[in-house]
Amino acid sequence: MTIPDQMLAAVYRGKGDVQVEHVPVPEIEPGEVLVRVLACGVCSTDLKKVELGLREPPRVFGHETGGEIALVGEGVDGWEEGDRVAIYHHIPDRTSWYSQRSLYAQCPQYKQVGVTAGTGEPAGGGFAEYVRVMPWIVEDEGLWSVPDDVPDEEATFLEPVNTCLKGIRKLDIDEEHVVLVAGMGSIGLVMQQLAIREGATIVAADPLAARRTLAEDLGAERTVDPRTEDIEAVCRELTDGRGADRAIVAAVGDGPVRDAIQA
Repeated sequence: MTIPDQMLAAVYRGKGDVQVEHVPVPEIEPGEVLVRVLACGVCSTDLKKVELGLREPPRVFGHETGGEIALVGEGVDGWEEGDRVAIYHHIPDRTSWYSQRSLYAQCPQYKQVGVTAGTGEPAGGGFAEYVRVMPWIVEDEGLWSVPDDVPDEEATFLEPVNTCLKGIRKLDIDEEHVVLVAGMGSIGLVMQQLAIREGATIVAADPLAARRTLAEDLGAERTVDPRTEDIEAVCRELTDGRGADRAIVAAVGDGPVRDAIQA
């Protein structure tokens, strides 16, 4: 694969300021791979960092990344040029006190971002044409092979779905549970699908009619507009009066949290 010297990247330059620029393609070191980005999801956390100026510029965001390996560094085993991959931008070390208790966000290694477009501090880099993937990501299951029948856009869901799955597993859901999902944006819908996969019955709450319709199309038993309907009453109706067995809040503000507690 021919690799250019320059690439296009969406470079964060300060609060509310992202510029499409030509930047050098990052160079890799032993134990690393270079991935050509084929698709990258847009996470709300990155949008918030840009909108509020929460990080020092410059840097290239984007961490829901799928692509193909363009170059394999010295000492890398198991990967070849042309392999399609989905990438985690941080990985726990599996041995720390926190990791052994599934508190991955507190693991020192997990806090290190191991994927970069080479501009500024590593920040995922998926909003660029190429990313450098560092050794601990390559070595410790931070790269996952993408099957031939999975489109590039779907491969970008690896990271957000994994994040949601960790939460679902902590809830220990089964087919006897009625689960309230408050907020049916992209994360709420993923949570709903994973809970249904465990056998749960879903009550989906969102003020937007289009989101409620999509939740119903994807398997929600009931949908509720929290502005005009009684979420608690609906949950009690489906559970012989006991209320929701589990609640997932995938929305901001006090209202969804209050609804979840009351349901």
